[in-house]
Amino acid sequence: MTSNDDPSYRLGLALAEVSRMWRHVLDARLKPLGLSTARWVALVNLSAHSEGLTQNALALRVGIKGSTLVRQLDLLEADGWVVRRAQPGDRRAKRVFLTAKARPALASIAAVGRGLRRELLRDSSEAEIRACVRLLGRLKARLQPLADPLASAPGADGRPSPRLVAAE
Repeated sequence: MTSNDDPSYRLGLALAEVSRMWRHVLDARLKPLGLSTARWVALVNLSAHSEGLTQNALALRVGIKGSTLVRQLDLLEADGWVVRRAQPGDRRAKRVFLTAKARPALASIAAVGRGLRRELLRDSSEAEIRACVRLLGRLKARLQPLADPLASAPGADGRPSPRLVAAE
């Protein structure tokens, strides 16, 4: 069997291609809202934490380097989506919070993602989707410690550190 006939080989290629294309279409659909997928992921993660998150914690959750996140936060803050405040007890650390502008926009953002999912999965059964999600979950669990050994280190509660809260 050649590598092109190996379903696991085709799976890797298909996964990379679908991920790239999904993100591209989602970016195009979020653009009228003044957002991109990268900005959306930061907002969704912040929406789950009303007490805000430190920049480092947010970077871990969205799976990007702190320096890359700082640029996204600069853009989000300039557009009025987030605000950064000094962390009590540590003036060097900044805590990031959603603004009043961002909260109602999250419903619009969710609607864009929901619409795209419905469009893409319209002829897929619930069983197919659940099987795919299970497989992708196993792959993610195996990849996470290989991709970022520090992210798989246990947190204070003994469980692996949390990662991305939601993805469309």
